[in-house]
Amino acid sequence: MPIWLFLLLATLVSAPRADLVESTWPGQAPARAEYRAGSPDKPAVLLLHGFLQTHEFPVIHRLTESLNSAGHTVLAPTLTLGIPLRKRSLACEALHTHSQADAIAELDAWLGWLKGKGVRSVVLLGHSFGSMQSLAYAATRPNPMVKGLIGISIIEGRLSGGRMPAKTLADDQGFVTQPFSFCKKYRAPQASLASYLAWSPERVLREVGRLRVPATFIMGGKDERLGPDWIGQLQRTRATVRIIAGADHFMDGEYEFDLLDMVLEELGDKRP
Repeated sequence: MPIWLFLLLATLVSAPRADLVESTWPGQAPARAEYRAGSPDKPAVLLLHGFLQTHEFPVIHRLTESLNSAGHTVLAPTLTLGIPLRKRSLACEALHTHSQADAIAELDAWLGWLKGKGVRSVVLLGHSFGSMQSLAYAATRPNPMVKGLIGISIIEGRLSGGRMPAKTLADDQGFVTQPFSFCKKYRAPQASLASYLAWSPERVLREVGRLRVPATFIMGGKDERLGPDWIGQLQRTRATVRIIAGADHFMDGEYEFDLLDMVLEELGDKRP
């Protein structure tokens, strides 16, 4: 029996309990997350959503439910992006003052929160931009709690925006505007945008090679949001790269079950 079918049946019989939790840290906006307790014998999983999204984004929500049904403790935070207790995805047209450093600080704080719950072993799991931010955390903040990294549809850092032109002019409020990620007009302070653009494809690949924990990247064979030969470049690193033929960037439809099977295998779960 496939793992996904076993977990689906288990979920129908007994839905796992989910708790929305809030936490506040000095110098940071109050944050919220979905928390589901599991077996202490299995590694906990910290799931991170994609760019400007929340923990309720479909890919993250489905994995939260399924991994907890498999017995894992799961924490799925919503990055505040400077908005206290943010509940909705952030529009491209908003004023974006958040930075890569803010995301890394929040991930570190949530890992501390899990430690307070008695968790000692965590695997970071991100989708899209969340994969890159999870990598950025593992690369710049070595934490003995973190035992591995799983990146789903990891982007190549530069995205559609490219590097910021050297002579970018700020408007009267000090903001610059340029294409970034899926946003045609992304408006942010120059330093904030530069903090994301600093994670170029070259840097992502370099940091993957330096990681002190095992890394696996699960990619869609028909992901049209990636740069040329991005999957091939990942395959030439020391990381494990697994491809779901036919899947796009969001791994939805029939491919969500293949994704779950692969994630569970990487977490060490045996087929029932």
